Amino acid sequence: MAKKRKNKSELKRGPFTTRDVERALKLDGWVARGSGGKHPRMYEHPTKSGKNPVSDKWNSIHAGDRVFKSLCQTMGVTKDELLELLNGQKPSG
Repeated sequence: MAKKRKNKSELKRGPFTTRDVERALKLDGWVARGSGGKHPRMYEHPTKSGKNPVSDKWNSIHAGDRVFKSLCQTMGVTKDELLELLNGQKPSG
């Protein structure tokens, strides 16, 4: 049985943690490079340009925050698409 898609208004808008962000990146095809340690883990995409650093200190990201907007820009997705990814869904676009 297919997972039922939520309306945009039913999507959780925060708070999101580092684990949620990493799950969203992996769902969009980003791959972790490096182990982290003192520095944030870097994620790279096979077809998209740029890198995404992910800090272990993110524990309260909300839709519209500076970190949220930065993730949208570096991932190359819209705000709605990132919300869907953070909620564990593939973007509908």
